[in-house]
Amino acid sequence: MNKMRKARKHRTRVSLSERVIRQIDEAVGPRKRSEFLEKAALAQLRKEAFKKWIRIGEKFKGLTLEDTHYPSREELENRGGQASH
Repeated sequence: MNKMRKARKHRTRVSLSERVIRQIDEAVGPRKRSEFLEKAALAQLRKEAFKKWIRIGEKFKGLTLEDTHYPSREELENRGGQASH
């Protein structure tokens, strides 16, 4: 089952070395270059997104619930909110 969405395709132009084109053709054939490159691009985008999440996670490393500010009942009432009973 092909997991890639059947989205509208747009033609683009990329420059690749002959060596890379030859290796792609040997792996999947010249008629499957676009599919191969799309899968490779999506894989790289997932890696980049994962690295971004890791960087975000590093900012919060070591935080505990004690580091979280929970407003007191008085603070909530002063803001017009209601404290839970």
